[in-house]
Amino acid sequence: MHIEDIKAIYAIKIHLQTDVDLPPNIASLAKEAGMSEPKLRRLFKRTFGKGVFEFYQFTRMQKAAGLLKEKRLTVSEVGYHLGFTNLSHFSKVFEQHIGVKPKKYSSQLFA
Repeated sequence: MHIEDIKAIYAIKIHLQTDVDLPPNIASLAKEAGMSEPKLRRLFKRTFGKGVFEFYQFTRMQKAAGLLKEKRLTVSEVGYHLGFTNLSHFSKVFEQHIGVKPKKYSSQLFA
């Protein structure tokens, strides 16, 4: 992998970690990175072990866990804050990534 590709892939990673409210648009990310969409997908997965969207969801759920823990927000507040319009979907995605439902996660923290 060329150094410019590595820099571009890490820039995309930072972009995904910073802007968790909006789902990634592969076409615009590829343009930002100066590479084709297939190349972006391939290099991102090779570098970080997760696809772009999978990494984005993982990052979102890490942020959700942090908000539940540090800000003591309700599950609804966290879900809406992170751009979810369907709270049952938020709960399902959270459980897939964190291992427990957000309500249980929150109650375990402050029990």
